[in-house]
Amino acid sequence: MSVITLKSGQRMQDFVALAKGLIEPEDLRNGGGLKAQEAAKLITMLFADPFLKKITTIRMSRLTRDVDVMDIARRQLVRVPQGKEPSLDDLTGADEFGCKLTALDVQLFAKLTLDFLRENKDNPHLQKEIEAGFNTRLGGDIVDLGFNGVADDATGADRAAKFIRLNKGWFQIMREADNTPKVNIDPATDGWIASLKTVMDASDPRVRATSSFIMNEADADAYAEEINAPVTGHEVQSNSPARRFRGKTIETHPLVPEGSVAFTPMKNLVYGLHVDIRRDRAYHQLRRALEYVFDMANDFEVAVKQFAVLGE
Repeated sequence: MSVITLKSGQRMQDFVALAKGLIEPEDLRNGGGLKAQEAAKLITMLFADPFLKKITTIRMSRLTRDVDVMDIARRQLVRVPQGKEPSLDDLTGADEFGCKLTALDVQLFAKLTLDFLRENKDNPHLQKEIEAGFNTRLGGDIVDLGFNGVADDATGADRAAKFIRLNKGWFQIMREADNTPKVNIDPATDGWIASLKTVMDASDPRVRATSSFIMNEADADAYAEEINAPVTGHEVQSNSPARRFRGKTIETHPLVPEGSVAFTPMKNLVYGLHVDIRRDRAYHQLRRALEYVFDMANDFEVAVKQFAVLGE
């Protein structure tokens, strides 16, 4: 989105000028790499997603980046006598844990029809609404891929199959990691109380106190119904579904695979986005639409594999 100066001296967004008929489609600038300030603004909006803001988000200046973990494990304070060097055990922390992000390119194709622009030509909030719309689409797909991505080869029979193969998401990384405990759960038979206990019992004691459950919203509601079932003939009422289990927070999202539960510190989930974001656009005469292509590179990781548990 570019601000232009008209012959009258008035300044406005070029797509607004197009909607008002003040410029022609061929007068639009096609765009390209976003300026640093524009890219930073877009990334800040994406990282403000309700789920992403709870995890570790990283702005990558290169396509690969080592991620050192300093703030996940507890009880790292030690005492080393003066005159002595710390042992390897004393130094456990940043060197013991970590992962590498490898950003892969993805694209978002979006369009604004000429009818839409004309209908909103006098809308003073048009720019903000368009930015929010793009951000909602990007942010929603990022979180969806983080939960459901199973590969990174971008192959598949259809668009939906290709989508989940753009990147490996957090749950798939846990499935493949040798040092991430995997436990079998059957909530339909055993109930959610027993299932969540099984998952929590398999966790590393060093991070159990700071870990949260991550599960599908419908599954969390089923757990709430289970704990709110009649007890000794009296119905236990709750104004909202229970979102805790034995003192541990239950983080819910409708895009988490149903029947799957992760238990880990939220900051153990990592999302990296390269700061170089390209935005191309062109007005398509036959389709009468302003078409955008957002080109960016991102990756997902679990910082410390052994600090996560996956129940399925």
